[in-house]
Amino acid sequence: MSEHESSVESIDRWSWTPLLRHAERSHRRLPGIRKIPLRALGIIGLIAFLNVVVWIAAAIVALIRTSVEHLGPTGLYERVDTDTAIRSLVSTAALAYSLGLRHAFDADHISAIDLMTRRLLATGQKPVTVGTFFSLGHSTIVIITSIVVAATAAAVSSRFDSFSTIGGIIGSSVSAAFLILLGLMNGYILYKLIKQMQKVFMLREGEEDEAWKIEGGGPLFSVLKKMFKIIDRPWKMYPLGILFGLGFDTSSEIALLGISSIEAAKGTSFWVILILPALFTAGMCLLDTIDGALMFSLYIQPAANFLPPKPDETTSEEEIETSAELAQTAANHRDPVAFLYYSIVLTCLTVIVAIVIGVIQLLTMILNVTDAKGKFWDGVQTAGDYYDAIGGGICGCFIIFGGLSVLVYKPWRRWMDRRHGRPGPVLDEESQ
Repeated sequence: MSEHESSVESIDRWSWTPLLRHAERSHRRLPGIRKIPLRALGIIGLIAFLNVVVWIAAAIVALIRTSVEHLGPTGLYERVDTDTAIRSLVSTAALAYSLGLRHAFDADHISAIDLMTRRLLATGQKPVTVGTFFSLGHSTIVIITSIVVAATAAAVSSRFDSFSTIGGIIGSSVSAAFLILLGLMNGYILYKLIKQMQKVFMLREGEEDEAWKIEGGGPLFSVLKKMFKIIDRPWKMYPLGILFGLGFDTSSEIALLGISSIEAAKGTSFWVILILPALFTAGMCLLDTIDGALMFSLYIQPAANFLPPKPDETTSEEEIETSAELAQTAANHRDPVAFLYYSIVLTCLTVIVAIVIGVIQLLTMILNVTDAKGKFWDGVQTAGDYYDAIGGGICGCFIIFGGLSVLVYKPWRRWMDRRHGRPGPVLDEESQ
């Protein structure tokens, strides 16, 4: 019996539950970090760890290559010094990784991840892995194509242009239609949120729950809602990422394929070339995961901020997150004005971003297919060339306008309360 008890104690000692509780307590003690949910930090940490693993694998491959053979200018295979080969591989690996990081800032990545994070969060889920699965699906096409290019560099290089054109039409059409439709759907939601805001200020005290009753839309809204219910789990972003990846419409992907083709033509080992798309995937997946996890944190913060503080200071992080995400239930005491205010700000940003990026993608596809000329199309070409800069600008806009909305909320709320003759009790609580 004592042996059984000791075995149970040893199992409990190594159980995950105490570790999670300790992590939650440590997380709540960190002033800045505690605003980011623990599960978001967890997925970011996991992907960062996998990035380190991929780099270690790349280093092992480089060290194992004590001698390599390359195709020389005379057409014969020549042996290359080990240090030279390692330096060449390291520089090529660093380039592939940086291309992945850059590709994660493409505007279609940012828009799709942000929009789907918001949509899944509205269904009561905790979608911290939206960016991860989207990135993995997107990189699947890149990895497969890199393998094919590396295996048959000469044969594929002559046929890749036609495949890239067809894939570009498919991928660009899917991503542009997806972003535009999601933008229109969120535009309708924005309209409903504004109507709700007007309704809240017309309600008498004690009727706040009426503000949470969202009326259904018209036939088009119902069709779109059913269509996008297909993606009702974060892992379903994987097939969507595959469709987005069919485009090969960014310089990062084409550059990676070019590097793989060059290395294959030089006689580099097939298994060594495989490390390049792996590093590309690692870099892209890291930033896409960070984007999705931080967007999840940003979207739940308004809900968590306007909820009143709980009397029990030992409330777990899990309970705090659950309360924030179920803020629309009648059981919670919450301020609908604060929720609607932040929802309108974020929804407005997502609508503008989705439609603008979707239109840019559509115009870029038309430009590539028709080879149109003119100043307008030159501008479209420029926008396509700086796609990563646009994606970075989107992230910056979310941060800047999110911060400004927090600063503007209190004076705006006081002005609206005075205008409608409301006491504004929740604002007084927040000011304490």
